[in-house]
Amino acid sequence: MKKKNLKKGFTLAEALLTIGIIGVVAAMTLPTVINETRDKEYAAARKKALATIGEAVRLITIQGDIRYAENAQDFVENYLKKQLQIVKTCDNNNLRDCGIETEPNKMVSLAEQKMTMPKTINELAPGMSNGLAIDPASTSYGFVMSNGYAVNLFYNPSCLSDNKDANHWGQDRVCVNAIYDMNGLAQPNEVGKDIGFVTILYPDVRTIAVAPDVYKQNAAGANFDNAGASCTNQNKEYTLPNRDELLAMYYNANLLGITSGFYWSASQASAELGWYQIFNNGNRYRVAKSNGYSVRCVRR
Repeated sequence: MKKKNLKKGFTLAEALLTIGIIGVVAAMTLPTVINETRDKEYAAARKKALATIGEAVRLITIQGDIRYAENAQDFVENYLKKQLQIVKTCDNNNLRDCGIETEPNKMVSLAEQKMTMPKTINELAPGMSNGLAIDPASTSYGFVMSNGYAVNLFYNPSCLSDNKDANHWGQDRVCVNAIYDMNGLAQPNEVGKDIGFVTILYPDVRTIAVAPDVYKQNAAGANFDNAGASCTNQNKEYTLPNRDELLAMYYNANLLGITSGFYWSASQASAELGWYQIFNNGNRYRVAKSNGYSVRCVRR
């Protein structure tokens, strides 16, 4: 007699157990996948903002002095619009109409503290009034790019050229600072995620645009020669900011939640001296490399 080929299936209990295990695994891994996807979107938005705004300002610089405009509104309406696709503009009293969240405590800083969107240069960082070529009361101007990014732009028509030969007020070297929000009023409205900044330094032919992705916490303090390794030890994807990136970080200190301290840059002033930035007042100094200062790392 031939033996019957018996096929054994899953029991209901086994099927339910399997489904339960799959559900648990999905619940554990799905948030990570979603966060990684969003992080990539935020990184892409930062690079897009840097490329588009930075290139537009560079073209303005090539065609004439970046300091010809009277204020932020004049700069956007009569200069930036010629180089950048802008679909809407808003004055300082109506920034929210351009998707810039200005309601009190509706933003979150990189330090994960509630904050309010700056509307004057003075609200960007401590010690702005120390600068010799800046009006801290100067107001911002808003616009929406063709890709939907909302931008809150600050402008200094008196910005100065680079100075590598002496200590100076760093805030005098910033010409344009653009705080962008890739999705307007939509959440999370958090610096380092949908909100970032592009900072344009120096008015001459070597105008520089930077938009560093700043790590949330300080790395271990160090002297100049060991500061870079301190970043690597914290996270291999991050590095020590150069002095221009560090200046942009000071200029947006309130967004980052870094409102005091002496921080090393990766820029060497001489064989014995390195550049560092004071976040309390905006001063940028050259100092002996043996000094121990704070370290905050960035990703480009």
